[in-house]
Amino acid sequence: MAVPPTPDDRHPSTLFDILKSFTTLARTLNLSETVEILGVTRQTVRRHIKSLEEMRGIKLLELRNRRYFLTEAGEQHRLEAEEILALAENWLSSRSVRTRSRSNLDRIAYQDANGYSFHAQQHHLSRLWQDGPAMLRSGFDAWCRSELQLEHPAMTQMKPYRLVYRQRRDGWLCVEIGEKSSYATWLGWEWAKSAVGRFSQEDPVGTDFDNFMSQAYPKVFEDGGARLDHICGQIPRTRNGPAIPVRFQRLLLGCVFPDGEPALTLFVARTNQISISGLDLAKLPAMDDELLMEYEI
Repeated sequence: MAVPPTPDDRHPSTLFDILKSFTTLARTLNLSETVEILGVTRQTVRRHIKSLEEMRGIKLLELRNRRYFLTEAGEQHRLEAEEILALAENWLSSRSVRTRSRSNLDRIAYQDANGYSFHAQQHHLSRLWQDGPAMLRSGFDAWCRSELQLEHPAMTQMKPYRLVYRQRRDGWLCVEIGEKSSYATWLGWEWAKSAVGRFSQEDPVGTDFDNFMSQAYPKVFEDGGARLDHICGQIPRTRNGPAIPVRFQRLLLGCVFPDGEPALTLFVARTNQISISGLDLAKLPAMDDELLMEYEI
């Protein structure tokens, strides 16, 4: 006797649904937990995975001894699928707008659930020598001389100013926070010292802002390249505290740990010297002078 379809099986699945099933199962590696998170049936998740594997022509997940494991291809494609899904979710929520300039550089506008707006503009690296803070220029120079090696002597002087992340299944794991970094001087050294070993979304700034900030991470992490962004918005300095204006330039750098594993290094300098196309910064509150990081290294 045929089993009647459940409500979520009666309608054709969208690519959005399929990606949600894949990314959730890839994160949990547990079918029951995935079903509970998504509110669908086990059959639906299995069908979504099968459909995605057929579309891509590769095996993404394997079931061994009643446990799921990501294949090598599944691990490689998971980050890209999560990025596509995050962009789709932001776009569907009407809170995020992403465009590209003629030179193929990103411009992102985002509004969080509290109504706070964030804006980011990617710039060519040559912009560092036009109005880039001294810290970022020094960080880029150290990165070049270190040949991307985190523990190279050329990086020693810049360690107090950098943040370092590893990519893990559940997000970006913080493994180093310099005591003079923008993170430490914004949130306080007590919090920064405690944040090592946590995921980026667990900090007091908030998940929405962290998701916005991390959109550029995967490509730099995977390619081992460099990227310069100008960013402005409003973020708190304490958990549940009031959001205040902030402007900064951010340098993302692909690096390598001593064991050969890839790393992502951030140098962030708070400055009112930013440029974001289509945004009249004169109409937005500037950051207090006491918060600026425009000093020489």
